[in-house]
Amino acid sequence: MPQRNDGGSSAARRMSRGWAPVEVPPDIVERVRTLCLALPEVTVRIDGWAQSFDIRRRSFCLLVAREGASGQPVPLLVLRADPDEREALLSIGRPFFATRAGRDRIAVLLTNDTDWEEIRELVTESYRVLAPKKLTALLD
Repeated sequence: MPQRNDGGSSAARRMSRGWAPVEVPPDIVERVRTLCLALPEVTVRIDGWAQSFDIRRRSFCLLVAREGASGQPVPLLVLRADPDEREALLSIGRPFFATRAGRDRIAVLLTNDTDWEEIRELVTESYRVLAPKKLTALLD
């Protein structure tokens, strides 16, 4: 995606650059793909640098990265969550935060300290939100 050069302040340019999508680190892509593709009937859609993991054409998991202040990619996972779970996660704060994608979604910042077992559980619960009962029964 080309950077906008509107002659604005350097702060504005840094901000727009800070939100530019960038490539997700390959090790993170592989971990998330492995978790998602272990679930029944999941398909992958790639749109630029974003990867959407879908169940019957509806996204339950979106992996994207933004450029951080240091210039390094900051990977984010956007998941669906039931209202109670979402509120509980938001009350924890970092690495969880609200997203503009919808009231049933939560974003998780993926860092070196990420608890991948917790991510597996969150991905599975996100899948359960959208998957038909026939498919969720396969998980039990």
